[in-house]
Amino acid sequence: MKKPIKNFLLVFFVLIMFVFSLNLCLSISFPKKYQQIIKTYSKEFNLPASLVASIIKAESNFKEDAMSDAGAIGLMQIMPSTAKWICKNDLDLKNPMHNIKIGCMYLNYLKTQFLDLNAILAAYNAGPNKVKIWLCEEEFSFDGIKLLKTPYKETNDYIKKVKNYQKIYKKIYGS
Repeated sequence: MKKPIKNFLLVFFVLIMFVFSLNLCLSISFPKKYQQIIKTYSKEFNLPASLVASIIKAESNFKEDAMSDAGAIGLMQIMPSTAKWICKNDLDLKNPMHNIKIGCMYLNYLKTQFLDLNAILAAYNAGPNKVKIWLCEEEFSFDGIKLLKTPYKETNDYIKKVKNYQKIYKKIYGS
């Protein structure tokens, strides 16, 4: 074989291996677990599937038995009091189907309260009452609708993380 053809084949092989490795790393780092449940409930509650998957990734990294120090449970880290309020009954928050459904119901509720994604994510993380206060303060919002930042580093980091994850999950889910 001539040297240029060998070099071309070598570069082509290395490129294929790089793409395969990148896809493997992405699939490990950004799992598609519970994809059908996410698609079902995101559609039912008019939410982008990429947003729901991104919140699950940020909240629990897809660990269905995750529990926070504050008492939030499951994939979407739902507080039992929020679950009882949003769906009016006790469901097993460690059950992925129940957890994702309740999380989507709650996100849909937050969408009715806030028009801005940053505000919705801040409310999911820190609570809607705090966001309502922040939206009234010029330091955090110029117009009472768009939330520019919060006084909590954790919440600001959470918003950035979910939005970055969503860019990747949009490629995976297409929405």
